[in-house]
Amino acid sequence: MTHIVVIGAGSWGSAIATALMRAKQQNSKTKQVTVLARRQESVDALAEGRCLYLPKNSPAMSIAANTDPACLDDADLIFVATPVVANQATFLMIHDRQSDQQKKERQNQRLATIVLCAKGIGKADDGNAMLLTELAANILPGHPLAVFSGPSFADEVFGGLPAALVTASHTPATAIQIQKAFEGSNLRLYSNDDPIGVTLAGAMKNVIAIAAGCAVGAGFGDNAKAAILTRGLAEIARFATLMGAKPDTIFGLAGVGDLALTCAGPHSRNMAYGMALGRGEVPPSKLAEGSRTVAQLARLARSKGVDLPITNAVDGLVNHGQDLHEIVASLLARRAGAE
Repeated sequence: MTHIVVIGAGSWGSAIATALMRAKQQNSKTKQVTVLARRQESVDALAEGRCLYLPKNSPAMSIAANTDPACLDDADLIFVATPVVANQATFLMIHDRQSDQQKKERQNQRLATIVLCAKGIGKADDGNAMLLTELAANILPGHPLAVFSGPSFADEVFGGLPAALVTASHTPATAIQIQKAFEGSNLRLYSNDDPIGVTLAGAMKNVIAIAAGCAVGAGFGDNAKAAILTRGLAEIARFATLMGAKPDTIFGLAGVGDLALTCAGPHSRNMAYGMALGRGEVPPSKLAEGSRTVAQLARLARSKGVDLPITNAVDGLVNHGQDLHEIVASLLARRAGAE
């Protein structure tokens, strides 16, 4: 019997928990699904089947939630659905709850599997950029790790609409464990043995979506958007391969699939953020992970000696006050090369 905890009562954490609850109704091996929230208001809303961050959605099913990290003590499967900037603190909280003494009390049970659900690049204590998989492995040694990604808008998943996602782990048994947790739900999970590729694809597609949004918002036309998507995909594939990812991963659900969805229109927070920038407006206040990831991504690429023109352009626009039209002119002036 599996006790599953979802850390984070935001839109994505609530959507994951709702899908797991649908699976639980069909899957007797799941003992309990619990959401660990920061605020009591979120706990109360989830008990009524609502998510505070998805006010337009009709209530789904009631979900058990609380604000007490003690629920992590006996968890078998932990989904980390907090924003990227909060991942390190979340990993430390898990480590504190599953301390050496508590591990002894669990006798010979395996450590909880940690499932990374955020799409971005973390930051080490020394300020250097780091993949979330590396950050988690450093803080939570011995825990099985997996990445959970793919084309999925939280409101649609919360509402019970179907979606196909991918769970990636170096250990096949870990991926299978997560697949089984969703059996009978509205989510179809495919397993993958390339967590590096899935992690980078999820982080980089948000940055490309901001660039595509800028093109749309500035009125550059469909040709420009198509060029950004195509060259953006090449940028993702080039960097991910250098980092040790498998090329096929970039052309699967975590890469092409998620990129297509995120660049489809303003339903995507990152696309909406870019569209606002392109129009010369203040971007919406809702979290667009790409805006927080791009600086770390550009820094990581520079440390590896890789040129990422679109990523660097978005970084210049978002973090360094560069002018959009000057950035476009600079990109067009780059020396032409072979595809």
